Amino acid sequence: MKRFFHTGKTSGARFLALLMTGVLLVTSLTGCAASDYTPTELSFSEVEYQRPDGEAVVELIEKAQQQAQEDLLPVGMIWTLGKIGKTTEEFYSMMTIAQIRNYSNVSDEYYSEEMDYLNTWDARIQNSYSEMFEAIQNSRFGSMSEEIFGESSVEDMEMSSQASSADILSLQEEEKKLISQYYSEYAQATVTTPEGEQLYSSLEPEGQDAYYDQFIEKYNQQLGELYVKMVDLRRQMAQQLGYDSYTEIADKDLVRTSYTREQIQSFREALKQTLVPVYRSYMEDFYARAEDPNTKGYVYLLGEPSPLPQGSWQDTLDSFSQVYQQMSDETGECYDYLLSHEFIDAAPSQTKANVTFSTLIYSLNTPFLFANMDGSEQDVFSISHEFGHCFAMWQQLKNGSTSEGRSLDICEIHSQAMQILTLPYYEVFYGEDAAIAQKYDVYTMVAGILSAAMSDEFQETIYNSEDMTLEEINELYLELSKEYGLVVDTYYFDSDLYSKSWFSTNQYFDTPFYAIDYALSGCVAMEFLQLGQQDYQAALDTYLTLVEQSPDQDFLTVLENTGLQSPFEQQELEMVAQQLQEFLAGSDGFASLPQAA
Repeated sequence: MKRFFHTGKTSGARFLALLMTGVLLVTSLTGCAASDYTPTELSFSEVEYQRPDGEAVVELIEKAQQQAQEDLLPVGMIWTLGKIGKTTEEFYSMMTIAQIRNYSNVSDEYYSEEMDYLNTWDARIQNSYSEMFEAIQNSRFGSMSEEIFGESSVEDMEMSSQASSADILSLQEEEKKLISQYYSEYAQATVTTPEGEQLYSSLEPEGQDAYYDQFIEKYNQQLGELYVKMVDLRRQMAQQLGYDSYTEIADKDLVRTSYTREQIQSFREALKQTLVPVYRSYMEDFYARAEDPNTKGYVYLLGEPSPLPQGSWQDTLDSFSQVYQQMSDETGECYDYLLSHEFIDAAPSQTKANVTFSTLIYSLNTPFLFANMDGSEQDVFSISHEFGHCFAMWQQLKNGSTSEGRSLDICEIHSQAMQILTLPYYEVFYGEDAAIAQKYDVYTMVAGILSAAMSDEFQETIYNSEDMTLEEINELYLELSKEYGLVVDTYYFDSDLYSKSWFSTNQYFDTPFYAIDYALSGCVAMEFLQLGQQDYQAALDTYLTLVEQSPDQDFLTVLENTGLQSPFEQQELEMVAQQLQEFLAGSDGFASLPQAA
């Protein structure tokens, strides 16, 4: 059976979520005063890893907590807080370096052991920090909190602190071990071929397609049961913290300050009324053509095959340099620095984790882009997505901030809008197939919006239910996928196989409930498609304004200040649906190349 259509690589393994707490720690304690931006002169291969002293960080945090409780002079406490800022920067910088090298080679025992150590202390640091913050709030220094930490940081820390406690420390440590176990087992998954047992991740795209069914059937049970164990662990966290559901913890941990869970639910239902019918019509047309007895050969989703990038994976990376130099001076400067200093690791490797992400190495003043390119049609889209994150970090570093944005929904506009803005340059990657590649990638973005919304409802249902079995989880995944138009009933479609495929989405394991940010931000990013077709330079200027927004601002405020529409408005979703129809129906894609800046 041919592998059914997916939304592409899971870029949800973005590492920003994992270090979000660390970002808050560093930005709140070192301050946001502008300083000269000087990225490191080192290449990544020259960067040394030294195990940070997690115990020393916790001791400093506990000292500040004690100073607040003992009502000591504010000068001493503020000095201690400044010291905490420096030690946490060192800790999370080294943790980032270790994580990158661990993902680069999951079989490397040294970095696997280092991550066990770092994950343990990361959980302890977060809990100690929450207790310290609470002590400061309850002391006479409480009135100084906004002056010390900043107004938005106080609000965010108040919310995030409600998602953690020393009472669940052991559970959090176990959770991190299970996440590491997932990535290790996924990377070492094998399939049986005529040549013997082979790593699934080591196969070429065609080989993965050929053995996809076997892979899903073989590992749904193993990794699915791991997820069931993880869900139970997270339910225990919720119970110990006094919440009805882990969903409440996740929303607080992700610092959703400008909208509620109820608004998210309403957004999901609005998508079903506006975008889902349009998307479903394309899926139904695809399967109708496939089932037509007069059809000869394979039927492609959009009528033509999804093209592959020309040349090797290195050629693709090098071509991005040309693209971003032409797009603007700012984007060209950022990309060329990252590429020349080895802060882009996208080379294909059998020992790499199946993950694509971008992150920030605080002590080096540089973003980092990680991928495992496989020569597929998703390589260009994935790299442009992650570069959007990196570029936003780069611009914020110039402004003296170590935060890409206040919340993940903002950050995902940075990435997905960059995907849209890269579309006019597709001839560089695809030659005469550029227009169809553009259409596939716009379609993929919309599929990602719906898939992200579905994933949110999928997880909410699981965590709000009592003891769902793996079989029930599989059934739920299929049911909701049909409801969101991602699949349709047809003999051409293997529903049993599809129902078991959800475990390949790593966000369910490492960043629960993160997906909805893709849906909200994706709808905003689609506005750049409309803007770009009308006036590309105006769209680019809007984007440059977007990435310069203060990281103190929440999601809806950033949209208002940038002149972008809220995805919670029905008319915005109707626009996305209309834009999809018009773009895919056009004879050409996003055809006009802008002039060099």
